Amino acid sequence: MDLFVINRYNDKKESDKPHNHLSELLQKIEERKKLREQGALSEGKNFQNSEENNLLFTKSHRKSRKRKKEKINVDDGEQTDNKPEDVSINNTNDDVNAEKISMTEKSEKSINKQLENFMVLGSTNLQKKRQVKRVLPVWLARPQIISSDVSSGPKLKELKGLLDDQLIQLLKANGINKLFPVQEKLINWMQKCSEDRMKGWWVRDTCVSAPTGSGKTLAYVLPIIQYLKNQLTREIRCLIVVPVQELAAQIYKVLTTYSTQSNLKIGLISGASTLEIEQKNLIKTTERGQFISRVDILVATPGRLIDHIERTNGFSLQSLEFLVIDEADRATDWLKFIPEYHHTPPYLTIKNLNSHPIKPAQKLLFSATLSQDPEKLSRLSLFNPILFTSVSGTNQTDEDIDLDNQMNKFIGKYTSPNELIERAYESPPEYKPIVLYELIKQYQKPTDKILIFTNSGESAHRLAILLASFLEQLQINFNVSELSAQLIPKQRAQILEKFRAGESRILVSSDALARGLDIHDIKLVVSYDLPKSVKGYIHRVGRTGRAGVSGTAISILTPNQIVPFNRMLSSAHKVVPTIEHLESVESIAEKINYQSHLDKLKRTIESEQTKELEKIRLGKRRKLNNNKSNNK
Repeated sequence: MDLFVINRYNDKKESDKPHNHLSELLQKIEERKKLREQGALSEGKNFQNSEENNLLFTKSHRKSRKRKKEKINVDDGEQTDNKPEDVSINNTNDDVNAEKISMTEKSEKSINKQLENFMVLGSTNLQKKRQVKRVLPVWLARPQIISSDVSSGPKLKELKGLLDDQLIQLLKANGINKLFPVQEKLINWMQKCSEDRMKGWWVRDTCVSAPTGSGKTLAYVLPIIQYLKNQLTREIRCLIVVPVQELAAQIYKVLTTYSTQSNLKIGLISGASTLEIEQKNLIKTTERGQFISRVDILVATPGRLIDHIERTNGFSLQSLEFLVIDEADRATDWLKFIPEYHHTPPYLTIKNLNSHPIKPAQKLLFSATLSQDPEKLSRLSLFNPILFTSVSGTNQTDEDIDLDNQMNKFIGKYTSPNELIERAYESPPEYKPIVLYELIKQYQKPTDKILIFTNSGESAHRLAILLASFLEQLQINFNVSELSAQLIPKQRAQILEKFRAGESRILVSSDALARGLDIHDIKLVVSYDLPKSVKGYIHRVGRTGRAGVSGTAISILTPNQIVPFNRMLSSAHKVVPTIEHLESVESIAEKINYQSHLDKLKRTIESEQTKELEKIRLGKRRKLNNNKSNNK
């Protein structure tokens, strides 16, 4: 017995005989097959743009409803003779159906109109959508312009009134007779900021995007030292945060050099020394148990800075006046550990201006690859920021530049020095060392240094061994060193110092050296491995062609890396160098007996692994013997 029968098409009662749903479903399937054969349901066309589909759908809908009615009448045993009464009823039903179909068409057209901007899966007639124009905040769209020509800066005698005589004398003593454009611009700006600070005003945060080697470090070191040297009490008033130990040590050295004529004390916390030693150099305790800072300016790496904030008693950043973020495109999660009033200043109101004796620290952001993404920059909580950047075409003034309309001329985001020559060579993977060897042979001047980048410490180690083997056989007096995060800080510092002094001519490095380090006389930088991002490429090639001195950067690419390389440089609005090829690579490999060098490399690596395993075993035995002796 059917308890729940619903007759949807002929308004029958529950007691009437139900129609055959299976036969109706089969009939629908057959009808759809016929419609497909007739092309009514054409594949690959955009349904919302097809009026023919709507008409075919309407006709088939009418036929289907009519056939269903006839089928239901037959199944129920009703007469199908066309009597006059039946005709009038059918005509009435047709009018009702036509009205419903008309409403359906209107509904479908309304839906299709709403779906015009949506892509239909499987459709081949895809219309190109209008690109949404980017709109930058005013401070990003209209920056202060810095000339990219490093030779256009002022001479020291023109800085009277901006820098005091002591700093000018120190500059001359270090062989500097004129400043770079970014230094002149920042010194003038920081002088104005100092005047605003003396009036009790909150100072605008400052972002600087300029080429590598353009003198950004000295641009903030000089005005900060000049302002802080007159402070009477010793507190940490300037914090400089950099991403790596080597760059921190370099900036510490610059600060120490230019603060010798003042009472300022410079501190360094980078992990190169133990935490306990750094704590003693940072804080001293009086007889009454009070904590006093030993430093005025502190250079730090992010990890070690967090360690001291959490574990060093008396370590305070409440009195900060300057917060410098060098290489500001790197992660800044450490900012949340800074006192809230400095990393996220409140809104500027009359009440906040008068009620807080300590003003928010001025943030100074520096990078050759400074992000132009407003969302990323908003995480830094910048106060009324201003941007200084380099734009190609020095005939343009600040009023002429609008970066929203002149993005292709903007080189401040990913920028390289004008003195840099960029080249690229294609090589099969197995012959990349041969191509590198031939490039090195072109740079045999006694004062030239060569810096080679790989993507890992292991690759740097293998390549250094192989190059040393090449040069030893050919009696070329080039000492080869390697530098990577696998080495302890002390070893890295020693290797870097030897490279600076010229004791080693070739340095194979992972990306540890890619940011900010200033090493003189590097004439050639080679990207042996393709960098992982365009930022990595900019920082690598920026190790040469610095401070107005020419240099060459070469990328060695395998065939499948050429397209990603071109796409990477094009995304940064850089000119893609012509891909060059080294002729007769196979004959060069045979000439130097390449396979024998590879075999030697294999034996060396295996020997090192054996020694390392033996060292580990020896350590375990000693530990076991110590435990046994303690138990006795």
